[in-house]
Amino acid sequence: MSEEDLYLGRAPLSMAAEGIIAIIIGAFVLAWPGMTLVTLTWIVGLFALLAGICALIALIGARKAQRGVLAVTGLSGIILGCIFLAWPMGTTAVLLWFLMIWLVLYGILRIVHAVRQPPEDRSKWIDISIGLISVVVGVLLVALPVLEGLEALALLLGIYAVITGILLLSLAWTEWNKRKHMHNE
Repeated sequence: MSEEDLYLGRAPLSMAAEGIIAIIIGAFVLAWPGMTLVTLTWIVGLFALLAGICALIALIGARKAQRGVLAVTGLSGIILGCIFLAWPMGTTAVLLWFLMIWLVLYGILRIVHAVRQPPEDRSKWIDISIGLISVVVGVLLVALPVLEGLEALALLLGIYAVITGILLLSLAWTEWNKRKHMHNE
C-alpha cells in the first residue's frame, strides 16, 4: 500500500484540533446548560466555523476522491458558523433548523468519507460513528424543544461535542500512528 493510499486526506493535526475544540466547547456547555440562546448560538457558530476550517485544512494533500467531501464539509461549516455569529439573536427554531441541517450534512459526509476508505482501514469505523452520532443528534434537535426546551438542547449538544471530540482525537491518534508506522517501514 502506498503512502497516498494511507493518507486519504486525513490530517491528524486538524482532526486533533477539531477534537480538542469540540471537547472544550462541550465541557463549557455541560458546565452551564442554562446559558442564554445568544451564548449557545455563539458557541455553536464558533464550533461550526472551526470545524469547517479544520476540514478545509485537511484538503491539503488529500486525494482527489476525498477533496469534494472535505470541501463541502468545510464550506458548509464555515457558512453555518458565519450565519450563527452574524445573527446571534435568531430564534430557537431557526437555530435548530440550521443546526439540524448542518449536523445531518456533516454526519452524512463523514460516513461517505469513511466508506471511501480502503476495506482494511479499521479507523473508518470511528468516522462512521461520528457520522451516525451527528445524524442522530441533528434529527433529535427537531423534536427536542417541544419535549424539554433550551436546557435539554444545551445538554444534548454538550454531550455530542464531548463524544465527537473524543472520537476525533481517537481518529487523529490512529492516523498519526499509521503515518508513523508507514515512515518506519
